[in-house]
Formats: sequence, structure tokens, C-alpha cells
Amino acid sequence: MRSLKFVRLLVSLLTLFVGVVGVEAIGSATADVSGAEEMDWIRHLLPLPKEVEIHHQSRFPVTSLAIRVAENAKSRESFAKSRILEALKQNESAISAKFTVLVGLLDQDGKLEGIEVPGGKRLIDLPNSAQAYRIARIDGTTLAVCALQPEGLSFGIRTLCQLLKVGMDGETINIPMVSITDWPDLEERGVWNYPQNSEWIEWMSEMKLNYGNLNPDVKEIVRGETNRMTLDTELIGFAEERGFRLTPQIVHLNFLHGYGLFRAYPELAGLGDEALAGRYFAHKQGPQHRVPDASNPILIDILAEWMEDLANQGSMDICCWLTERPATDTRRAALEEGQFVLEARAFVKAWEKAKKNHPDLEIRIFISTITDERYYKIYDELPSDLKIFRCCVTDMERVRHLPRDLFRNPLLDHYADQGRWIGTYDVPLNVNGNVETPEFKIPHRSPDRIKDYVIQLVERQYRAGIGMMAWHRHAMKICGVKFAALAEWGWNSRGRSIEEFNLAWATREGFEAPEEAAKWLTLMGPVEWDVFDSEFPICYSWGQFIEIVKERAFPILGETVHRYYRSPESFDEKIAVCDRALELAEAFEDANYANETRVVRSYIRLAKAIHRVAELRATDPLTSLEIQDEMKKRLARLEEAGRENVTAIEKWRNELGPEEWHYRVKDAIAGTETTVDEIVRWVKNRDLY
Repeated sequence: MRSLKFVRLLVSLLTLFVGVVGVEAIGSATADVSGAEEMDWIRHLLPLPKEVEIHHQSRFPVTSLAIRVAENAKSRESFAKSRILEALKQNESAISAKFTVLVGLLDQDGKLEGIEVPGGKRLIDLPNSAQAYRIARIDGTTLAVCALQPEGLSFGIRTLCQLLKVGMDGETINIPMVSITDWPDLEERGVWNYPQNSEWIEWMSEMKLNYGNLNPDVKEIVRGETNRMTLDTELIGFAEERGFRLTPQIVHLNFLHGYGLFRAYPELAGLGDEALAGRYFAHKQGPQHRVPDASNPILIDILAEWMEDLANQGSMDICCWLTERPATDTRRAALEEGQFVLEARAFVKAWEKAKKNHPDLEIRIFISTITDERYYKIYDELPSDLKIFRCCVTDMERVRHLPRDLFRNPLLDHYADQGRWIGTYDVPLNVNGNVETPEFKIPHRSPDRIKDYVIQLVERQYRAGIGMMAWHRHAMKICGVKFAALAEWGWNSRGRSIEEFNLAWATREGFEAPEEAAKWLTLMGPVEWDVFDSEFPICYSWGQFIEIVKERAFPILGETVHRYYRSPESFDEKIAVCDRALELAEAFEDANYANETRVVRSYIRLAKAIHRVAELRATDPLTSLEIQDEMKKRLARLEEAGRENVTAIEKWRNELGPEEWHYRVKDAIAGTETTVDEIVRWVKNRDLY
């Protein structure tokens, strides 16, 4: 009996010794992770991975961590090492490693360098599997970051780096022993009309946004000469390393006059005033953009030469833009078949020519007009595997619904349901939400609005959700949370709640008190959605408020310009929310959040004041002096609300910096001043005495 006890004691001591030696061998202290600790780790991840578990964490010297890239992933070696070393604040990987991060591509059996990665084989069957990745321990001293394709590997590295940055503590690092399996819901998530530079690509790709357009340099079109486009191949390579799809575009066909198309080939100019496509209201200036004769083989040859030139430079995916607005050449072919049908055919024929030398070349058709120009024929004729992007149809797709509107496009939704590749450029990153309308440069942080729109896209089985960034300066700061929201729910549409996202965003933004910042965003998100989705900014820029007053139309709450003001109490309820949010924001180091709150609150007060004037004018002839005195009071409140709004916008913009103001900021101020002045002048001149 004594002998048995001695053996058991010896075994226990040996086990303890081996455990200690094992810990020393990697220079770490390993500990279990509680549920609260796991949530704290996960809070630093954006977007939230589909499947993530953290049960243990290990601490050891930063200098003892090595990075090894498998032979099959050498295209990502520089990116992997640079990103991980930056997260570790180190200049080089450890030579004598005690813990290793192994980066590589899985084979079809789910193995990395012959070693089976737990759960790795499952990636093959996941949606958007080219972007899927797996992070898991494969032994006591190795953490694997693996994927099927380089794209997915880039995203796995991003996730790991988000965790490593959190674990840094001086010269030591605390690494969570994670198990992550992850993949996106939308294949493409990103932005167009943004500064096409490495800073923006780095910023967006860090959140796993992965799409942006690229404007090639276009050689002037000269009759009889080969047509050329030049790409920034260095920037494309930079983007590719990060899993970011930088897609060159052949711009709207009604813009080709800018490259000398009609000077070189006057026979290609569309005939008649009907061929003038005009401009979107947001553009304000420039020529009237004449459409080309899309039935002419010369146009097909030009397009094919551009496609071949882009393919020769390594770009095998080209976005082809049809004419931007409704217009038509008046030649018989265009009138019979349809201008846009002929343009789509021209692109497809050019693609077929270019594919003779580049069989892997792909194109996507971009449709952006605000009406339906025989698109049913285009969709029917296009090859079923060709990608289709739609834009500038927010109002056409809007279906009035409580508590929030739905977005539906029966024909495109039908094709998406059949499995065709459909994407939209209409994710509302800006205040107007409608790409086709004028835009005001006004602060707008509402992840709620983005979540709602993106989830609807996923439910409609769309493959891409892209938003437009119509201005560049300070865009990251002003709209950054909406980019993050697109990244979050475009990747994982059924992941975080609004409150969970807000806390994750505030944590990653580095707020001293992220919980307070999250509370502010939780308060302001729905209110900003209400304000800026109630016919904004056209209620000001197109004079909708003015017309209601002029016509003595009853201002119906819950509709049009008062879409999300559903009762007389709604105005004060929203103002009260802003007041609570302002108390929080005034404690933040960055004054931008308090200034934004004041801007939003001032728009609510302005809408209330306009409603009060319009309501009285619509329901009373204003013949008694008593009622006229009441109207004078309401007009005075309107003027006060207008001054408050202008002051709030000016204060917000001044705090951003001393640069010249964007004209869209000035448009916002002018919209308020014109609306208030015109309403007051109209009522005083006609009704008061």
C-alpha cells in the first residue's frame, strides 16, 4: 500500500515537473479564460467572426514569438510579417522561437504542410470560401492562420493582428489561444468615389472591406491609333496583398467625350438633343454628356482595345459603366432596341474579342440611371455568369413600411434568387442616402441605418454592398463608423446587436470611456437615421418644405419630409434624446461628437418649426389678428431655429480644421437659409398685416 502511494506521489511530481518545464519551454504562463474575459477579447474584433472561442491565453516575451510563412503562401509573406510585426511593435521575427505563428494555405484535405488543422477541411464548403479562414492551435507551441486562398489568408492575418495589438503589454504579450472559423456573407463590401490611395486601402482592408473602384489613366483617343489605358499596378499589388479587390473601370459611355472620342470619331456622336444625358444634380457643373452611337463597330473596337490593355497589365476583372442618365441616340437602331441595350451589347462584344487573348478576363456591367431603360432586355441578354451592379435607385426600390422602409427590386431580386451575381452601389454611407440627389456634407453616424440596409441585401441574396463617398477630406472621421458598420454586417449579418457593435467600435476607437461613447452612439444612431431619412436633403435643396407652406398643404406627419416624425410629440422626444446624448458627448476629448449632436438637434428643431408654420397656414385662413400674432411667433421661432442650425454647422466644420470648406457644407447652410427666408417672406407678404 505504501509502495502504491509512493508511486502515485512520484507520478504527480513528475507531471507537475513536466508541466512546469513545458511552460518554461515556451516562456509563458498559461491561464484559463473566463466568459467575461472572452467577451473582452472579442470586443476588440471588427467585424465579429462567425465562430470564435477563446478558452486559454498564454503570456510570454514578445521577442520569443516567431512568424513562419509556408512555401505555398509566399505571395502573402511580406504582408503577413509586416502586419504581425507591426502589431507586436517589433522589427524582426524571433530567431530562437518559443511560440510560432504559422501562416499558410490548406490543401484539399485541410492540411497545412502535411499537418491536419482542426476544422480546416470545413472551409471548402463555406459560402465565399475564397475569403474564409481558420485560426487554431495545431500543437502546444504553434498557432496556425490558414485559408484556401490568399484572400482568406489576408483576412485571417487581420483578425490575428487585432488580437495581438490588444495583448501587448510592454515587453510581454498575452496571446489568446483562439479557435476561429470565419467567412463573409457578402462577397464584396466596399466603396466607390473615394481617394484611391494606399492609406484608404489600408484603412478599409483592416476592417475586411474588400472592394474599391480604380480610375485608369486614359490615353487621348486619336483616330487610327491603338487605344490605351494605364493602371497603377503598384497600388493594385498593394491592394491584392490585403485581399482588396481594386477593380478598374471603363467610365460611363456618355463621359467618353472627355477623352476626345467625338473629335477622333465624330460619326460616333449621338444625334439629337435626346442624346444629351445631362448631369446629376449633385454634379452641378460640366458638359451635358452626349451618348455615343453604341451600334457602331468602332466603339466596340475601342472598348476591346481598352480591355486588352488592362488585361495585359494584370487586371482580369473590369467594371463597365453604361451611360449615367436617361438619354438616347436618335438613330433608328437605338430607338428600336434601346440605347442602354446597345451599350450593354457593345461591352459584351468587346469582352468577347478581348477574351480571345485573355480567356480568364471577366467584366461586370454597371447600371446607374434613375429610371428603367429597358433593363429587362439587358438582364435577359447578359451571360448568366456576368456580374451586374445597380446604382441610384434608392427611391425606386423603397417600399413604405413600418417601422422602417423595405428595399425591393422585383426583377433584380428575382435574378439574385436564381443565383445570379447582383450587387448595389447604394449603401447609404452619407446623409442623403440617395446617390442621385444633391448631397450635403453633414455629420452622420448611424450604424443602425447601415445594419438595416445591409441585412436586407443579404436577405435578398445580393452578392455585393457598396457605398459612395462623394467627398474625401475628413471622410474617415465623419463617416468612419458607417464604414465600420458596413464591414461588420456585410461580413456577419447575424452577429452583433447594435449595442454590441457600438461598444466594439468605441473600444477600437480608443475612447477613454468606451461604454460612454457607445451609449452616445446608441442614443444618436436611431435619431440621425430619422432625421436624414426623411427626404433629406431635398426637403431643403429642392424646396419641398417651401412648397408645402406655399401651397397651404397639410404637413402630414409620418410621410415625406416628416417621414420619421410620426406625432406632434416626436419632435420633442428626439430633442430630448439629443440632450441626453449631448451630456455624454461634452465629456469626450474630441469635440466633434458634441458638435454633431448639436447639428442633428438643430435639424429637428428646424423641422418642428417648419411644421408648426405649415400646419397653421394649412388649417386657418389667418384672418384674425390673434391668429396672425400666433403666426408671427411661429415665424420668429423658425428664424431662431434656422440661425441655430447654421451656427451648429459652422461650429462643427470649424472644429474639423482650417482648410477651405467643401461646397457641400456651404450647400447645407444655403439650404437652411433659403428655406427659412423664403417661408418667412412668403407668409409675411401674403398673410400678415
